[in-house]
Amino acid sequence: MNCTCPFCGSELHDKKDGKEKYFCDFCVMDITKNQAQTEGHRIEEEHKEDVNLLDSRETTPVLMTYSTWSLILLLKEVRKRRAILYKATLNAEKYSRGYRDKQKADDIASEFQDVTKRMYIIENILKKRLSYIPDNLRDSYLRDYEKHMSNKKTNDKMLTFTDSDGEV
Repeated sequence: MNCTCPFCGSELHDKKDGKEKYFCDFCVMDITKNQAQTEGHRIEEEHKEDVNLLDSRETTPVLMTYSTWSLILLLKEVRKRRAILYKATLNAEKYSRGYRDKQKADDIASEFQDVTKRMYIIENILKKRLSYIPDNLRDSYLRDYEKHMSNKKTNDKMLTFTDSDGEV
């Protein structure tokens, strides 16, 4: 079974440098062994369905490895938490009466700032990928996005062409 390029469907060649890479002559680029496909299959993207707020604490380079779908789900969770903290910040400032209340208000404000920065990171990764930041993550948006991910064109295999020698 020959390995094919996940971008164009061409047959890949082993790199001679002994590293875990292939080379695509058509795309003129290295393809890692875990990116390579077989028989013209398209890129497979793993979708992490069970994101939770703790995932937002990952470093930015780690978050950049998450699928777009996972980031959208994570952004929804972070925005929920941020809204709760915003209300708590307003209430803490409004009803603050002493040192303990002031300390609690400062803690809430600090967490609000942290969650806001994490939200910005996720939004900016999505902006780079989608060219926009999703403004409202209603269920209808999520359903439409899922529908796009599972459409026939997204999952069709690519045609593989043979060169003049009859090789793929």
